[in-house]
Amino acid sequence: MDRAASITIGDIEITSVWDGTLKASLDSILRLDPKEAARLVAAEHEETGVDPLVLPVRAFLIRTGSRLALVDTGSGNTKGPTMGHLPRSFAALGVAAGDIGCVLMTHLHMDHIGGLIDESGRPSFPNAELVLHCEEASYFLDTAEDKLDARSRRNLDFQRLAVAAYGDRVRRVADGEGLPGVVARLAPGHTPGHTCWEVTSQGKTAAVFGDVVHLGAVQLARPSSAMIYDVDASRAAQTRSDLLARIAHDDILVAGAHLPAGGLGRIVKAGEGYRFKAC
Repeated sequence: MDRAASITIGDIEITSVWDGTLKASLDSILRLDPKEAARLVAAEHEETGVDPLVLPVRAFLIRTGSRLALVDTGSGNTKGPTMGHLPRSFAALGVAAGDIGCVLMTHLHMDHIGGLIDESGRPSFPNAELVLHCEEASYFLDTAEDKLDARSRRNLDFQRLAVAAYGDRVRRVADGEGLPGVVARLAPGHTPGHTCWEVTSQGKTAAVFGDVVHLGAVQLARPSSAMIYDVDASRAAQTRSDLLARIAHDDILVAGAHLPAGGLGRIVKAGEGYRFKAC
């Protein structure tokens, strides 16, 4: 199990919560010469001793005052034995599912939404409000199935069932809305409504940015690359390039679902791309 890590942003605390690992492949990388992608992965493997193609998957707890929010929910029982370990990670932190007052979604892919409901289809977080960007809701929940791309249709029944399980506790938000100190910022491309949750307190800022970076060894070094999982690869690459430039320039802390070493740290400029420095 990944070691939990925490950072503080003013009087708000962000803690990583491990759900498991997924295996990526070089074949999933787009918009980059395959030999260069292989070189970047091999170089990071040699430097760190960790295989960059084994992707950690995390959610993040945000404690603001007396309220406890969760960004994403891991995969639940949808992804096999290497995944679905969020409950065990909660237990290690002394957190119960009923303690969560709000679930904030970065997007509705299965390794982020699968833990929303249990095997009976009931909410895993019985006291939580479910918050998602209106653009993500519009795409996955409101669009006719035949208008979606093939990859987005794969898990549509589960996605709609999981959100519907929260009934009138579902809240759709626009940019700048969310919770006190935690607001949505649209970061589209990976999905049309992919959302970065911006945490601000006492003049400090962090970005909980989901799948803006999926495979750090490649996409930090070459932000213009993309992944087969992106609904719009070109837009995802542009979003990544713009957001990483702002984060590095403004020294914004990051919380990345698939970043190494706890997923909490800084993005720093490195040549034509960037590197992740864990806290």
